[in-house]
Amino acid sequence: MKEPWYRSSYRRNLIDMHIPDDDIRFMADFDAGRYVELLKTARVDTAMVYASSCLGLCYWPTPHGRMHAGIGEIDLIGEVTAACREAGIRTVVYMNYWNKWAYDNHPDWRFVSADGLNTAEYLWDSGRFGVCCFNTPYGEHLRSQIEDLCRNYSFDGLWIDMIHWPYSPCHCGACKARYMAETQREIPRTVDWSDPDWVAWQRTRESWLADYAGSLTELAKRVKPGVTVGQQSSSWSVGWQNGLTEAFFRHTDYCSGDFYGDALLQTFTCKALDNLSENRPFEFMTSRCPDLTEHTTTKSKALLRAQTFSAILNGGAFLFIDAIDPTGTLDERVYETMGEIYGELETYEPYLNPDAEPIADVALYFNFESLYDPADNGKSVLAGSMDKPLMKAAKNAARTLMNANIPYAVITRRNLGELDRFAVVVLCDLPVADDEEIEALTAYVHGGGGLYASGAGTLRRKDGTLRPDFGLAAVLGVSDEGQTEESITYMAPAPAFEHWMPRNDAAHPMMIAGPQRFVRVTTGEIAATLTLAYTNPKDPSRFASAISNPPGIATERPSLVLNEYGAGRAAYCAGGIEQMTSDDHRQLFTQVLRSLANRAWTASSDAPRPVETVWYRSGDSNSHTLRVLNYQESLPNIPVRNIEFRLKWEESAGARVLLLPGGERLPSSYRDGELVFTLPELETFAMVAIEEENSLKEESAS
Repeated sequence: MKEPWYRSSYRRNLIDMHIPDDDIRFMADFDAGRYVELLKTARVDTAMVYASSCLGLCYWPTPHGRMHAGIGEIDLIGEVTAACREAGIRTVVYMNYWNKWAYDNHPDWRFVSADGLNTAEYLWDSGRFGVCCFNTPYGEHLRSQIEDLCRNYSFDGLWIDMIHWPYSPCHCGACKARYMAETQREIPRTVDWSDPDWVAWQRTRESWLADYAGSLTELAKRVKPGVTVGQQSSSWSVGWQNGLTEAFFRHTDYCSGDFYGDALLQTFTCKALDNLSENRPFEFMTSRCPDLTEHTTTKSKALLRAQTFSAILNGGAFLFIDAIDPTGTLDERVYETMGEIYGELETYEPYLNPDAEPIADVALYFNFESLYDPADNGKSVLAGSMDKPLMKAAKNAARTLMNANIPYAVITRRNLGELDRFAVVVLCDLPVADDEEIEALTAYVHGGGGLYASGAGTLRRKDGTLRPDFGLAAVLGVSDEGQTEESITYMAPAPAFEHWMPRNDAAHPMMIAGPQRFVRVTTGEIAATLTLAYTNPKDPSRFASAISNPPGIATERPSLVLNEYGAGRAAYCAGGIEQMTSDDHRQLFTQVLRSLANRAWTASSDAPRPVETVWYRSGDSNSHTLRVLNYQESLPNIPVRNIEFRLKWEESAGARVLLLPGGERLPSSYRDGELVFTLPELETFAMVAIEEENSLKEESAS
């Protein structure tokens, strides 16, 4: 069987064409030959080509919808895909679920928000974005367009953008009728995560979206056997509003989405996509502009290079997004810059194995059902927060692990069967967990794993009902008894654990910028206790300091508890030290994780904070590769020199340490069961291969 195109594609491109046709100049200068020549200049190996934009105007002659008037008789899809094939560039056809043409011409198809608004009334720039609901005839309209493309054109993949609920549940007539028919209930309008009726509605709309996405994938593969189908995977990071869940990701051949943010956001996102994806590599997309609104501003070459290699560091492919000028032209300089970056990437491609498994000692676990903010209860949907506490805490925990050079992964329910890969699993105040998750995590710890949990973790079931106690109460060794009213709290080290918190004591406990759970210890050992401020910070009439809320009421209530369960260990933090950003909190968090691990970390280094490393193990062999990225806040990077790396290794196996792509051998030694070597200099990206030298000698002799 022919290998799917995506397994060997790392240099990808998409050119946005969200251009209206109410001006005769728009798209009039489009030239398919010039378009493909620029892709060649950029050394692109896979091009994503527009069939339709968010405006719904089609770039191919079709009876389903309206063709863009500006391109005249040009069959853009036909010409560009043919020219790409001739140039040896693979093609993915881009379809956008949003459709302003259908929105304008079929008002009864429109999405209706919980506030009774259509999307042109509340999405970003008023009047520009029209979204229809797939529960109306629009759902079949899009299916007809996809079938038309799949029957009449030759391409390697199909990719569907913006397929999510647009930041709100839908209250159109079709959705209300369907929900009533399926549940005999009205759709609720007020957010309330403590209300099972609200949660039932959320679970339903998630299921509807996953089912519709699945129907599009099934259609494309049935009509065009062998085609791959990708679906926009970025909107999960917004949380519950957009409705993506584990089930949605099963309908896309590989995870793919566009993201915008700093180095931490990119690497965290990449690690999540890697473990969510049905196949590797996942695809990380971002624009060549600082964001999509800045049409003529281009990121520095240093930033584009760092973002490209951040995707490669984490096992992904990179796709840069450009935007066509309204007249249909492009800026050649963008493609010259990307050609230099992609030319460098190309030299590493022989060593990028999509089957290589990233090594991680710690896993940050999340589920989609927990991506909400309890503070939104009682609000209207459109007033809800887009910044979810779980994601904020998990990303901060990732920063702590990166700073400490601890290899980590970001995992979900999809990875419950492989928890034994990790020494420690972290639940950052994960409010919702179902029985499957509880059973898997319990078995993992009982078998020798380490587990960290905090806050109200596992108190709620997937249907929104409240458990009488933590779902993992037995594993954690504590029982829940409520929450502090105070929003500023403290934790004081127990005498036996003062060395874990060397800058804190009973008189000066460690601050937690949030409430803490009241818990009762059942089988665990108290490592820290709760201290409250002199006065409740919420009381405006009394305070102990005008500026801060100093600690003044020591309690014997547990704040940090350690517990042994079966062959494993667990830690529970009532307030969530992983959410805090000071070095003291970060050091305590890593100390707790080390105490839970049943083994030493697999790999380590003395790399400074802007440097991240990811180790890979190649299949069943003892061959490893190391990918290293220097991604500083201020670019271009200042080179980092003489970074020492350590990897668990059998000395008897011997080792060859080779700097790629040139193959220069790096000196190495053995120390305390570890292979030790030094990378002389790192500007942005480096890759190292580690092979068993003795096995290579045996193979050569035979």
